[in-house]
Amino acid sequence: MKRYLNILFLALAVLVAACKGEDHKHAEGDTEYTCPMHPQIVQNKSGTCPICGMDLVPKAAHGDGVEINEDLAFLLKPTNSTVIASIATTKLEQKTAEASIKMDGIITYDPRRVYSVPARVGGRIEKLFVKYNFQPIRKGQKLMEVYSPELITAQKELLYLVQSAPEDKQLIQAAMQKLQYLGATNEQINRLISRGEESYTFALYSPYDGYVIDLNATAPAATASMAAAPAASAGGGMDAMGGGSAATAAAPATAATTPAGQATQLREGMYVTVGQPLVRVVNAEQLWAEFNVPAGEMSSLAKGSPIVITFPQLPGEKLEAKVDFFQPFFDEGESFAKVRVYLPRDNKQVMVGQLVSAEATYTTEAALWVPKAAVLDIGTKTVAFRKVNGVFEPVTVTTGAVAGDHIQINSGLTQADVIATNAQFMVDSESFIKVSN
Repeated sequence: MKRYLNILFLALAVLVAACKGEDHKHAEGDTEYTCPMHPQIVQNKSGTCPICGMDLVPKAAHGDGVEINEDLAFLLKPTNSTVIASIATTKLEQKTAEASIKMDGIITYDPRRVYSVPARVGGRIEKLFVKYNFQPIRKGQKLMEVYSPELITAQKELLYLVQSAPEDKQLIQAAMQKLQYLGATNEQINRLISRGEESYTFALYSPYDGYVIDLNATAPAATASMAAAPAASAGGGMDAMGGGSAATAAAPATAATTPAGQATQLREGMYVTVGQPLVRVVNAEQLWAEFNVPAGEMSSLAKGSPIVITFPQLPGEKLEAKVDFFQPFFDEGESFAKVRVYLPRDNKQVMVGQLVSAEATYTTEAALWVPKAAVLDIGTKTVAFRKVNGVFEPVTVTTGAVAGDHIQINSGLTQADVIATNAQFMVDSESFIKVSN
């Protein structure tokens, strides 16, 4: 019996050894070897790399998958999605604030104080007393003397009525009114009646104070004849008036020397037509400052809002004013609205065309505010770093007004959020911020 048991144990031992040898052979056959320096070399047995001679090492076997739980997922987040650091934080504050808008602008004319002096009669400029642009003039100053057949005819009509029918007050008044419509002043009419003789040149006076900014005139296509008027003046009464009227029908050849519509500067000897602008006069006692305001900030300003104007070329000089006018449209191709501000009359350092800057202050509505350093403009969007479970993750925010060192948050954060005080500290120049929202 003992003999049979020994034989049985021996057979079991041989069987176990054979199974182990088979398993080892099978395991060795399934193992692949590769070169650490040349991973394209793969063999099913150990050895050396035919390229560099290094010993081949077994390739890592694919193990069972690892379950990703919440803690592991937190550690596996990309480095550009979260930031782990111990830095200063801040909370959003709900409040109202005194915000400001900075604007750049230019000093310009008040368009309501820019006047045009037109020619009320056609004629030839005999004498010109305004010689150059920006020449100061005053109300009642003589601008030029014009030779006009129409004025000569109107003078003859008045003198004929005064001398022949002094009792006909209605006709005399009508003749005087006609001269007034042609540009004659009451003083000129009274002098004409007292002298009893018409004048061949008639003076034109400035009705405004200021200085000339445009001494250009648009040359007429044709003008009335001035050559026949002296001959007409030799006669008298209604015959002379008729001759003067007939003389105005012809046009001299000299009128065609200047093309129609061409801008020329007024000179003595030029012909002017009825309605032709002679000069433009600006009264500079009241000026405007015109500023460009971003369209999104227009709602923050209102008529009467206080503005402090500064002059880049005059450091330390400040001028207080108020918003007076909003331009009701945008200029083509621009996204800025224009705001005009009246300037005080007694300000001597202000000149037309001068570049100026301004700052308008206003009180905002209740909103969330954070330090300006807590938000970061990355070009396509503005982000802040919100603290969540001990780490900071970037979130997109929209900002509004600026008040000193603080900026308004319109969306993206709530009052309960905690954010990094310095957003720039969270990134460097080569970082790419991946924002989830």
